[in-house]
Amino acid sequence: MADEEEKRRFCSTGSHWTTGEFRKIGTVRWICMACYRRRKAELRNLPRNKMLAAGRRPKTKA
Repeated sequence: MADEEEKRRFCSTGSHWTTGEFRKIGTVRWICMACYRRRKAELRNLPRNKMLAAGRRPKTKA
């Protein structure tokens, strides 16, 4: 038996158990690095975020 067991955590975003690197989101939730990267890419590709990345400001209703 190994001296040190790998810590398994539940990924709140992907709803699965896994080992490896995690990021804490909130007070009790964890997200695995694979889900974190996928989520970050999805947020980056949203139309409004693409405009912000290009340096344009979204139109605001006044």
